[in-house]
Amino acid sequence: MECSQLCCFVHHPKFAEELTGFIERHCHSSASAEETIQNIERLLITHFYKKILTFTPKHLGFAQGFSGFTVGWVHMVVPNSGLSRTQVPKAYFLKSDDHICFLCLDSHLQNYKDSKLRSVALDRLKEILEVLKTGHTN
Repeated sequence: MECSQLCCFVHHPKFAEELTGFIERHCHSSASAEETIQNIERLLITHFYKKILTFTPKHLGFAQGFSGFTVGWVHMVVPNSGLSRTQVPKAYFLKSDDHICFLCLDSHLQNYKDSKLRSVALDRLKEILEVLKTGHTN
């Protein structure tokens, strides 16, 4: 668990696998999943907790239909990737007062369907809520 004074990050384990796989398939060799996650975490802290506008509504928004939980989406910034802004993956995340948890991601490069990605996000939301509640996976 990565925690700053403002926020803790607990990501679904499959999220990191998806990001690593995406970067290996579609990005330059100097891009890395670890750097991408650290970068987006810093940007989200700046956006949500320091209240400095970082993202426009084209790049970050909130989804409906997640049973009252605050689930957002963001177009991931992948440093050193060589990707155009239309090729970067879209990620869904759970946001609470002091946690941000990435759930899943996909990209137009992989011909994703947003309805399928939302469905995966809903399934993983249920799993990550259990982790946050108990502190461990099943």
